[in-house]
Amino acid sequence: MKIDRETFYHKVGLFISLLLAFLIIAGFVYLLSPLFSIICWAGIIAFFIYPCYQKIYQKLKRKNLSSFIVLFFLILFVIGPFSAILFNLYQQVLSILDWVKPITNQSLYDFIERLKDYPKIYTFFTKLLYYLQPYLPQIQEKIAQVMSSILQAGVFSITNLAKFLFSFGFQLAFTILTLHYFLIDGEKVIQEIVSLIPGKNQEKQKMLQRIGLILKGVLYGNVLTAFIQGILAFFIYSVLGIPHNLFWAFLTMLASFIPAFGTFLIWGPLVAYLFLVGSYIKAVILLVFCGVIISNLDNFLKPFLIGGKTKIHNLLIFFSVLGGIVKFGVLGIFLGPIILALFLSIIDIYKTHLINHLDSFTYPDQSE
Repeated sequence: MKIDRETFYHKVGLFISLLLAFLIIAGFVYLLSPLFSIICWAGIIAFFIYPCYQKIYQKLKRKNLSSFIVLFFLILFVIGPFSAILFNLYQQVLSILDWVKPITNQSLYDFIERLKDYPKIYTFFTKLLYYLQPYLPQIQEKIAQVMSSILQAGVFSITNLAKFLFSFGFQLAFTILTLHYFLIDGEKVIQEIVSLIPGKNQEKQKMLQRIGLILKGVLYGNVLTAFIQGILAFFIYSVLGIPHNLFWAFLTMLASFIPAFGTFLIWGPLVAYLFLVGSYIKAVILLVFCGVIISNLDNFLKPFLIGGKTKIHNLLIFFSVLGGIVKFGVLGIFLGPIILALFLSIIDIYKTHLINHLDSFTYPDQSE
């Protein structure tokens, strides 16, 4: 079969055009890749504060001024306090690492001697050491390995945190700048992106609604609940005089994302610690406060905040958040659920079109 010259040139030209388009798009994505987190953070923050911007704009009728007002209050009441908390957390982690570092070079006897200020703990470990004496060399070696691993992980984390704090100002400035333009031109950007997605307009709107619902569910149902639990934990740890209270409150907030045990993984050992050092009243107060209020907070706060609108199983959301954190860091708390929403939307489109089409397909009768 012969192909005429005009058709051949047309196909070659189409191939070259598609190849050039792909290379240009890949180059543009590569160019913006260093700013990926900045763009994503600006987009996510813009999604949540856009209603505030819209209300101010309806009164002032000036886009730039409305955006500046929203960003001013965002910096004053959110970014400023968050920066102060992050700096204090950094200092507490450094203090904990300074305390842990000498332990890696100590024998078990030296370590137990440091516990004389806590008679019950000292007596317990002294008796335990007596029974475990034949196995002490192996135990000492294992403990040294574990403590060394913990110290290395801590140093690695604190190094990353220091790098983050160093680049925080730079990223913050560009995030706010990007956020400003997302607020004043966000609707146009979304409309352009939606117009490039193939499919019916109804399906695309449904996809956007699902992404919005999941983002709100993650923020209000998970992040905000965890944040409130962290604040309450910081309050009770401070009242009871638990050292490094901000660090333990931060871990309590992170633990709230873990199903089943949740915040108990942090406050449970702290209650045991208070019992062992003889602070029985403090231990009971912490047990009652955390067991009754903090651990049960998400049971009534999540339904109140999101009202079950996402209609997605909590395990799916948990896995998407966990996978997002592993792949994208803190940003993954939101990117993971966004990817989940897109995935579920694609599944819906597949079920609606392909499955229904196959079900309605009439196969020829093989007996004829």
